Amino acid sequence: MMIEAERHLERSYVVSSVRLADGVLTALGWVLAHALRGPVLVCAPDLKSLAEAEEVSQATAIVVVGAHSGLKPWVSAFRPECLGGPAIAVSDEIVSDPAVWTAMQSFTDLINSGTGLAHPSDRTWVADGLIELRRAGHLLDPDELMAAAFKLNWRGTAAWDLRQLTQNVNAKF
Repeated sequence: MMIEAERHLERSYVVSSVRLADGVLTALGWVLAHALRGPVLVCAPDLKSLAEAEEVSQATAIVVVGAHSGLKPWVSAFRPECLGGPAIAVSDEIVSDPAVWTAMQSFTDLINSGTGLAHPSDRTWVADGLIELRRAGHLLDPDELMAAAFKLNWRGTAAWDLRQLTQNVNAKF
């Protein structure tokens, strides 16, 4: 039921070890070199803020200055270009457990991407699915599930909500 249009944004980042002023100049240079209009420049975001930036409908690109390891779900999902500093290391697989990946694909097929997990029936369906996965012995990494949601074209805040829901489910086990 996912009805959200797939977005093809260019994405890049400069890690936090690069001086902020240098990072901003590098990011702006990247934007100019790619002749991008409508880029969103995000400075030192937390994961929730970056998820919100993913929802800027007019954006043609997202450039993060001051990226850090807490943004791994975003880096894992989108594989943005590292413009400066050591790249943030991520696994080749977005979700390490194939059963959890299959569940994410099922969740994606059934929820309304326009409302994400805000609709009670969608939230309940996904929560029940996560609980069943845990009961079956599957580990649920909130960051992996958020990365999977990003990869499967969930809205940014819906991906964040899934991460929070996963943390809540994990706390019960």
